[in-house]
Amino acid sequence: MKGFINIYKPQNMSSSFAVQKVKKILTAATGEKQKVGHFGTLDPLAAGVLPIAVGKATRLFDYAQDKVKVYQTTFRFGATTDTLDREGEIVERCGKIVTEDEIQDALKGFAGKIDQVPPLYSAKSVNGKRAYKIAREGGNIELKPKRIEIFEFSLIKSSNGKVVFKDGEHSLSDGEFAFQIACSSGTYIRALARDLAQAVGTVGYMSSLLRIQSGSFIIENSVTLEEFEDNLTANILPLSVVLNDYKSFDLPKECKKQALNGVLLHFDNLPQDNFVVKLDGEIIGIAKNIDNKLKFITRF
Repeated sequence: MKGFINIYKPQNMSSSFAVQKVKKILTAATGEKQKVGHFGTLDPLAAGVLPIAVGKATRLFDYAQDKVKVYQTTFRFGATTDTLDREGEIVERCGKIVTEDEIQDALKGFAGKIDQVPPLYSAKSVNGKRAYKIAREGGNIELKPKRIEIFEFSLIKSSNGKVVFKDGEHSLSDGEFAFQIACSSGTYIRALARDLAQAVGTVGYMSSLLRIQSGSFIIENSVTLEEFEDNLTANILPLSVVLNDYKSFDLPKECKKQALNGVLLHFDNLPQDNFVVKLDGEIIGIAKNIDNKLKFITRF
């Protein structure tokens, strides 16, 4: 069994719990243990798209990691927490009233490639130890900035104190604003709340988060764990979902054994760079072109 499941993870559920639940469902259905893993964690307070890979599809983690992520989120200005989200303890307050015009002007500085300092409460490794563990123990750490890319960072207009997200209507409290953000993998939305607040002269934190897209996986096509369990076969997506932007090469049947055994075979019509290898229409691996010779990088 191999493929992907586009799970909708609700709030107050960890990503690891969702993975373990999928594993149990698949094991019960097939009678065999299945290798399962998610492509990009979502914190328990966040909801939305959680792509889960099954079987040999887990080998595509690196290929899925560089995909664009899209979020709908709310930031609350006037206070901040130690974790930069609503689950943390408030550590600072500021009485400044932020206006929409100030936010719109500040957002101009968050376009393209920027350097972002990860939150102290993050899974970043510091001398072999997770940053959040050091922070919880009261340790002093200084995380290095990481280059990320912001493709969209826009204010979502509210009406009568409410905004409409992909999962429904949300009410905004005083000092709270809603945003849509498209960004590179590895971006911390909590850190954007901190940095945007600083840019408008106050403090802030992330009060809600909804991931509406992760690469090829979109919230409109996601399924709950219950929906997945009710119809396994319809909800396991093919490898091509992640590899749809790769060029492909149809391997002649007579070359299968040699190619899979690592023999570098010459072909005049190989795509450049990395490409998908198909046999009888089915993806059997990813290869690269070395002087017009096919070399497998990953086999399925």
